[in-house]
Amino acid sequence: MCGIVGKYYFNINQYDASDLPGMMKIISHRGPDSSGTFTDGVMAIGFQRLSIIDVTTGDQPIYNETGKIVLVANGEIYNFKELRATLQSIGHVFRTKTDCEVIIHLYEEYGNSFVEKLNGMFAFCLYDSEKQLLIIARDRMGIKPLYYCQTEDVLIFASEIKGILAANRISAVSEANVLDEYLCFGSLCKGRTFFSKIVSLEPGCLVEVTNRGIHSQRYWMPEIAESALSEAQYIEKIESSVNNSVRRQMMSDVPLGSLLSGGVDSSWVSVIANKLAPGIKTFTVGFPDPAHNEIPYARFTARSYGFDHHDFVSDNKEYADSLEHTIWHHDEPLTFASSVQNRLVCRYARDFVKVVLTGEGADELFGGYPRQYLSKLQNQFLLLGNVNQKLILLALKFMPVRKIKTLRRFMGLSPYELVLWNAVQTEREKIAWLFDKDEPDISNRVEQLNKVWNKNLDTIDNLLLFDQQTYLRSILNMKDKMSMAESMELRVPTLDNEMISMAHEIPGDIKLRQLQTKYLFKKAAARHIPKKIVYKKKIGFTIPVDKWLRDKAGAGRYLDQLIDLADKIEGINKSKLEKVICEHKSGTQNHQNILGHLIYYVIWRQQYIDGKPLSAQ
Repeated sequence: MCGIVGKYYFNINQYDASDLPGMMKIISHRGPDSSGTFTDGVMAIGFQRLSIIDVTTGDQPIYNETGKIVLVANGEIYNFKELRATLQSIGHVFRTKTDCEVIIHLYEEYGNSFVEKLNGMFAFCLYDSEKQLLIIARDRMGIKPLYYCQTEDVLIFASEIKGILAANRISAVSEANVLDEYLCFGSLCKGRTFFSKIVSLEPGCLVEVTNRGIHSQRYWMPEIAESALSEAQYIEKIESSVNNSVRRQMMSDVPLGSLLSGGVDSSWVSVIANKLAPGIKTFTVGFPDPAHNEIPYARFTARSYGFDHHDFVSDNKEYADSLEHTIWHHDEPLTFASSVQNRLVCRYARDFVKVVLTGEGADELFGGYPRQYLSKLQNQFLLLGNVNQKLILLALKFMPVRKIKTLRRFMGLSPYELVLWNAVQTEREKIAWLFDKDEPDISNRVEQLNKVWNKNLDTIDNLLLFDQQTYLRSILNMKDKMSMAESMELRVPTLDNEMISMAHEIPGDIKLRQLQTKYLFKKAAARHIPKKIVYKKKIGFTIPVDKWLRDKAGAGRYLDQLIDLADKIEGINKSKLEKVICEHKSGTQNHQNILGHLIYYVIWRQQYIDGKPLSAQ
């Protein structure tokens, strides 16, 4: 696990590597253990290492036998031992015991098709100096980040956007037309960032760079290849895949633990890990509000299986005090308020371990969010015929419960619209009203869905695929940035290649069944962890932002600043913003999502666009 930066010059007359140390320094939190560089008049590469595998001889850059091919890589290759044995059997010579060295020799043997053979989380830069060819690539699901910026003379890349901004002649300019999509969904899609001309390399993609320019290609696409097994057979496959994936991802030459949320995914991962390494250290962050606090569930699981468990409570003041630094580490406005606590739990765990496992990804693969069940209900609704549909919608209209209102709103949509709006965080009507426009511009989101949408698939399958390419990417981006801010490697066994392939074989219709989210996954998990954990109400890693924004001793301090900084929010109606803030402060309305995102946006803009220095923390 590391941080990488680099520059490839199309115009060697403009070659300049003097900024490489500054680019490396600003992301040094990703790899404080050692550093390395490579320069040759075309290419400049910098590397910051967090030592996990082969601590003694695994420094980078890594070279092939002739020294002509250079590699820096961020992440882990979980099938490296099998790949290494195959490569050695056909004559390749290895200089280290590190996992990433297989990348160089796979390239020598198979050309750029080698990326398909990797099972891991990674973002890497491979440079063939004889061909003056650069290859940059990301793992299939986007667990590890990589950004790049192309000018007429040079292509610049880095693990974090701030690494690119530290390069000479690069200025931080905000991207146009981002607020509507961000306020609706909390993030951007299609590789867009909040910075003009800086893009995120898409997961499952590889870019070749030569002096003629760049060529991007997709080496992997998710495919739904549904099989027709019995329920019992699917459950056995899930069990086998989860066990195999956790076992693979336990490899480490440094202390390893697990983040234990109290939910089914992280609990099952932790139980398997504990069988392989008894007395595994687990870590949980909780909140003073019992409705948001999963510490009791985490402690119950830890006691039941003999974990070496650690937890702490994080409050509103700590959240507010940590917010600005958290946004700086995130590079962009936050998607999730819980980013702060994700960072804090990694800081806490770092005193004990250097690697943690987590349960992210299972919800998007197996249908774990209650909102996803709407697609199942809509399937049944559409079978009723027009008359019955109208009667049901009319009846729902007179039921005041909030969840019924949500059901009524989504049942009236087409399957395509349901998928598009399923993960909405702030209603489009509220955004349109606040910015005095007819509709928010979410055209990029629509284009992303058009790429994903398959009319031959069930709505549930289309929804899960879309979530994997939008919502899940936001989660993974946050998890990487928050863990690496504290020099901590975070692994996601439920997104192992085997897990992804297996999940895509299961028909969406039986992933959600009997009003139960993650139906099959939970039945498999219930064989190994208490049903009290498996079937408890989903809390998720949420924080009580609505209450915290009403307390000036904590996050509420930012609401007054929001009014003062309203001119930094392009197109917003200030008087309407004041009305929204007043309604929230008084408790008559809950506007936590849009107010939270506006706060994150103005803080980000101050830091990155206006250049306001960070306060000491």
